[in-house]
Amino acid sequence: MFKLILNLLLNRASVKEWQLQIGAHLLKKGCGFHIGQIIKEKKLYGKRYRVKVITGLFYDFNTNKINHTVENKVLDAD
Repeated sequence: MFKLILNLLLNRASVKEWQLQIGAHLLKKGCGFHIGQIIKEKKLYGKRYRVKVITGLFYDFNTNKINHTVENKVLDAD
């Protein structure tokens, strides 16, 4: 965050740009999840697992909630 603020300061960013960057940072921190995080796992056989991984985070302004998309993947635990 320090690099971002320093970059905005050096490039003389507008107030709107400041507000957008700080708001995006606070949404990322307040979400509790990050992209690539494994939500659910199920052991298949041997050392293979079927996992659900977060692939996208979206903020819905109408409902004031953060939504996410997931993808099913099969992992080998070596």
